[in-house]
Amino acid sequence: MWQKQNHSSLIVLALFVSFAIASAPATKVYQAPEPPKIKVPLYDYEPSVKEKSKSAQVVFLLVDPSYQDKFKYSSYKLFTDFSKAMSSDFNEALTQKGYTVRGPFEYYDQVVYSDKKESDLMLSVDIDFDLNDQNVTWTPVNYLQGSGRNARYVLNHYNISGFFVLSGKVNLIVSEPITREKLWAKSIPLKQVEIPITNYYQIIEKNYHSSLLKDPNVINPIVSALEQYYKTVFTTAWVNLDPNELTPLKKEVIEIREKKKY
Repeated sequence: MWQKQNHSSLIVLALFVSFAIASAPATKVYQAPEPPKIKVPLYDYEPSVKEKSKSAQVVFLLVDPSYQDKFKYSSYKLFTDFSKAMSSDFNEALTQKGYTVRGPFEYYDQVVYSDKKESDLMLSVDIDFDLNDQNVTWTPVNYLQGSGRNARYVLNHYNISGFFVLSGKVNLIVSEPITREKLWAKSIPLKQVEIPITNYYQIIEKNYHSSLLKDPNVINPIVSALEQYYKTVFTTAWVNLDPNELTPLKKEVIEIREKKKY
């Protein structure tokens, strides 16, 4: 009898505990907000007017746009994305202007002689950028290591704040494809722009390497400025790459080649 009562008591206790657990408020688990994402640049230019295919009777040799050597950030993805997109859109712009295009080639040295010989003109795009950081403040963040007389502050990381100043121009150069003798040039100035920045991720070394590779708070505002530069470049380039102005240069090419005996 006692065992049956004891067993019943255990069942009641178990049911009570189960009910208490079920009715207890759920423990809230704190989840850190997701880090901001790196912006996907929107580099694209679509002219409103298109010429008839090959109507210009000019064959252009196209070499990929390149940065001047003095621009030390040219190898970072946010800037290579810009130049690669320009290569594609210059190819499209020339085609839509009625030119025939050979390329684009990554480097001039990749172009074989037959492509140079069979091209009338060569278009090179020179990107001249400057990213000034004189208005960026670096703040060291230290932590206390040790205790008593042995205690000392040790550098943990840096934070940055302030703004970059981006400025520059893009130079369009048309030349004779074999000798590379310059025949025509157009410089497209780009308005100086202030780009506010702060870091999202901690910066361990006092340089912009990690920030320009992975920090959305640094990369995204620069990309936004580059998108505006991109529109300016192609709006201006579309007007200036006029077959009426560039087709007559073929006569100069013939003269150069006859003189050089090509």
